Amino acid sequence: MIQDRGNIKWASMMLPEHLELLREYKQERTEQARELTEWELEELQKTIDQAYNQQLDIKLEVWKDYKITQWTGIIKSINTNELILETLLNTKSIPIQSIQSAQLDTDYYD
Repeated sequence: MIQDRGNIKWASMMLPEHLELLREYKQERTEQARELTEWELEELQKTIDQAYNQQLDIKLEVWKDYKITQWTGIIKSINTNELILETLLNTKSIPIQSIQSAQLDTDYYD
């Protein structure tokens, strides 16, 4: 039975820069969103509730497409699966389970 060696057979013809980029790409594609502890989830909920109730700007870090994306805006509504964030340019629907962190955006008020 023939066994393919994958990228090993081509490694001698690749530049070191290409090999490093391939390793980084593979690592990015295999990374998962980190699991939040119970305490972190409680703090996240408190921050989101405060921002929603007081209509304060909030900065969210959201896990999407194997990377963390940051969004800043005002929360317009929350339901069981998502929250609606209004940014300067548009309105964004964000799944609650993909939120990794939240903090009140105090830069806006300084």
